[in-house]
Amino acid sequence: MSRKDNSDNPSPRVQRRQQRTRQAILDVATEQFASKSYATVSVEQIIEAADISRGTFYRLFKDKQEVLAEILRPLMEMYGSELAGIDTTDPREVIDRVIDVYIRIWREAPTAFSLSQKDSVGFFHLIENSHRPAMIQMQRLFKLVEPHDILRADKAEDALALMARSAVVVLRVYDGHPEWERLFADSMRGLLLKNSRPV
Repeated sequence: MSRKDNSDNPSPRVQRRQQRTRQAILDVATEQFASKSYATVSVEQIIEAADISRGTFYRLFKDKQEVLAEILRPLMEMYGSELAGIDTTDPREVIDRVIDVYIRIWREAPTAFSLSQKDSVGFFHLIENSHRPAMIQMQRLFKLVEPHDILRADKAEDALALMARSAVVVLRVYDGHPEWERLFADSMRGLLLKNSRPV
């Protein structure tokens, strides 16, 4: 009688070990992609930094694209969900709440959030499906603000493009400063709003 193959149904202990290894790979890859670039980091470098075998890596991930997608997908889902929760119609409060979303995400995962903007043209296809709902929410929010004539760029799509291209850059500038949240919020209000006022 042959032993039953449990590879498709591992024990809870094995599942926990696999989850820890998986998370270690994601953590190492996040740091590698952020400090170098997605294009220049190889699977071999991830394997070496995570101190795992090639077989272990490929049991858990198909390739480095899948690793990057797993790093960014939860972040994009959180981004979209937080934006969807903004239900105020007060235009200045809308902008403040969008700024707050960026602050919360940066507080939660600064390296991954930074990575989402770095070299994103090369891997945007990997996160497009999870990124789209967030962009739909951003468009909704900036369209709510547009008629109130408080956007420095006047048009919602221009203000949205400004936010999307500059927010993470500004977060990086203030990273580590004891008052980074206030500095970021003031800077983004100044970029986005006419007659912006510190809060």
